[in-house]
Amino acid sequence: MRMRQLGKGHSVMFFAPGEIDRRIRSFIPGGMASGGHIQVLDVLRWTLHETCEDICHQLPHWAQQGLDHQKRSAACEQYRSSGNLEVLRNAWLQSDSRTLKDMYWITRVAKMSHDINSVPSLRERIERLGATKMVDARLAEEQEHEVNRELDPGRSTASIECPHPPATGAKVEPAQHIIHGDILAFIETGQLRRSSMHIYSLLAPLNMTKSLDSTTEWSPSPLATADFITTTLNSDGDGLTEYLRPVNWILSSGSGKNSVVVVISPYEANELLPIIRKSNKVRLHIYAPRVTSSMRSFSDLRFYTIPDSQTERWSVPAHVRTELNLFSGQLYFDSREEYESVCALLALSMAHPEAEHSEVDGFVLPKYRTGRRSSPFARSRIPILKTLIGLRRKGKGYHLTHLGQILNGKPLSEESLSALSG
Repeated sequence: MRMRQLGKGHSVMFFAPGEIDRRIRSFIPGGMASGGHIQVLDVLRWTLHETCEDICHQLPHWAQQGLDHQKRSAACEQYRSSGNLEVLRNAWLQSDSRTLKDMYWITRVAKMSHDINSVPSLRERIERLGATKMVDARLAEEQEHEVNRELDPGRSTASIECPHPPATGAKVEPAQHIIHGDILAFIETGQLRRSSMHIYSLLAPLNMTKSLDSTTEWSPSPLATADFITTTLNSDGDGLTEYLRPVNWILSSGSGKNSVVVVISPYEANELLPIIRKSNKVRLHIYAPRVTSSMRSFSDLRFYTIPDSQTERWSVPAHVRTELNLFSGQLYFDSREEYESVCALLALSMAHPEAEHSEVDGFVLPKYRTGRRSSPFARSRIPILKTLIGLRRKGKGYHLTHLGQILNGKPLSEESLSALSG
């Protein structure tokens, strides 16, 4: 840092913690009592000493870079004369793994010195810096990594959320993938069979389907195939398990209120892709829940679509978007409208500010609701949603996210709401 006109009306004051104060005093010739005043010269002496120590610490890494450059430069010259690619490969590739003897045996120091002596310009520079010994730079890196792990305090055990353990200790076998004729007919016609035995409501594991179907405002709900729902043997997809499949591939047809949205498994997406490419009845969307505030949103299902010409006039219905985000474990809202929609769906006190009474988790009973948008639920769904998000997060905390706050009965702050688009 350059300070102009220093000494002409300016002054400098140094601040340092007790540990640095003691180190500065230790370098003063003859020593100094803790009560004595430290001079600028003492600070400069300590600064120069620390700079020299850092140079010596970083010297092996700098020397290793020089050796690598020399080796690759020589290989490049040899390749130009011989055209042998094996020469370049031997110079550039390095071993992925090393034995403990290679990493820690004392003879590595002697080998490093021999390599440096083969490059006179590098040896001369090191001698000018006054270095008397050298170590393998890769050895230093390995030791630094181990020390960092030892010094990492980690999170306190009180803040760690453990994943839900399996209900039994028995080994769980994966289910066999099956593509049923119902999904093939849907791709060909864009219509679902009314009595399909292999297409379920996506929210069936949450036991919310019957309530949602009772009102036109929140129906029809997004659907899911049997191959997506069933992940283990002897599982019928009823209820939440530790083996929930993530939501990544979605089929849709129709438009507006007549839209049909079906979540499929990665296996189905891969096997059915050639048929989907030729279809003019359905669209395949890629999707992922937004789990960080900086992550872009995929909720509009327009990020990537096959075929892409099918999305020109189509948009996902708002209620389907809300229900899809909830089930997939999306933690951040894209807009104020989406936040209000979730609060209204779950009948939270944020959607009913004038309600006379609300439960501990923020749920407002039907007789106390005053908001414009109605909720189909007569009892709180917060506990089952907390279980769902806990399974999705697999032990990672989410309480400070948008969804985490409202599931704990806390409205979003005005600062958070103003940051939402729309």
